[in-house]
Amino acid sequence: MTKYLKNARIWLMIGNIANAGFGFLTVGILARTLDADDFGAWIIFLTNMGLVEMVRAGLVYQALVKFVSGSAEKTEKEIVINAAWQISFLLSLALILILLISNYLFSELIKANHLDLFFKFYPIILLFMLPINMSVWVAHAQQKYLKMWLVNFLSSFPFLIFILLFKNPTISQIIVAFGGIRALLAIVSSFDLRLKIFKILDVNTAKKILRFSKYTVVTTLSTNVLKSADLLLINAYLGPVMVAMYNIPLKLLEVIEIPLRSWTMSAYPKLSQLASQHDFISFKKKFTREVKFFSFFLLPFLGIAFHFSEQIITLYAGQSFSKASNILKIFTIYLLLMPLDRYLGIALDSLDLPQINALKVVLMASLNVFGDWYILSHQIGLHGIAIVTIINVVSGILVGLFFLNQKLTSVNSKVSIVSQI
Repeated sequence: MTKYLKNARIWLMIGNIANAGFGFLTVGILARTLDADDFGAWIIFLTNMGLVEMVRAGLVYQALVKFVSGSAEKTEKEIVINAAWQISFLLSLALILILLISNYLFSELIKANHLDLFFKFYPIILLFMLPINMSVWVAHAQQKYLKMWLVNFLSSFPFLIFILLFKNPTISQIIVAFGGIRALLAIVSSFDLRLKIFKILDVNTAKKILRFSKYTVVTTLSTNVLKSADLLLINAYLGPVMVAMYNIPLKLLEVIEIPLRSWTMSAYPKLSQLASQHDFISFKKKFTREVKFFSFFLLPFLGIAFHFSEQIITLYAGQSFSKASNILKIFTIYLLLMPLDRYLGIALDSLDLPQINALKVVLMASLNVFGDWYILSHQIGLHGIAIVTIINVVSGILVGLFFLNQKLTSVNSKVSIVSQI
């Protein structure tokens, strides 16, 4: 028991489960209190916010974790962190400018596609998210998982309290509360900044981060497209009500997915360290052990979600969303594939193969967008979009396994991933 209580990865998982639970409850409450159009508009706002945040994460996050965890010298770690702060700061200013100009030039098109809330409020929220994100990313790189959880907790729990205390808030009030909470948290997180953005930029370190990140930004953007393209295309073809219908089973699966996300987050620094030490035997053992563990761990939850899908959907979001139960059944197959897919991604990045991870995810995103377009243009139904998700994940796994096995066998003929999966 003492061993488990001292395990930082377990505390990270517990914290992420708690934070996901807050988000889960928030969406469930809003699904019941808002009308379908406003709830769909809120989901569209969050979807587009996730897309922009992925751009910032892709340019900094993965490289920051890899180079800080792989560095032995404290001074070298600080140089990487300073460069990451400065790159993220400049990128944030550029993104804000792009959003403001786009809102001015394409205001009618934005309103027609239900994106006006995003372009009106998000440029301000984006600025607040800079110190919050960097605080979380640096804590991950330094493996300070309690700090990661605390920042995420302060993002999600106060918003849940607002939703519970204020009955029937309007969509504008919800977004103002969402932004206000992040403004307060940004002030607290800024104490981590310590004016690092005003220090002289180490050009060589910045180049090293950007060389790695030119692939990871493609990976993270494509990963976001895998999730957001479904909702954006459904919105374009069918409107916000169907967006809300499709999003409910997605939120339910996110709760089950949280332990996997937590474990892969904490495994990435360790895999990067093993790769930098060229200990590929241990690398392979850790990879295969954790993939198998999570695949078996998820089985009972997937069985419950499959057999009681209609009851779960109705309990969570109400009778009006009961038709989403068939989508939830299909997604249980998708979630069973997630452990291998997630670990393949971090394994490729750890082995200095971000270009292969980018290729894998771009392929998946391309199949997803084309498949969604075909399904929606032929009016097959939302269940067809869920099936497309399974197809693109299987394709990505096959590509990732091929290149990962090729890399490991080239450095050590005794190491083979495929034979272990």
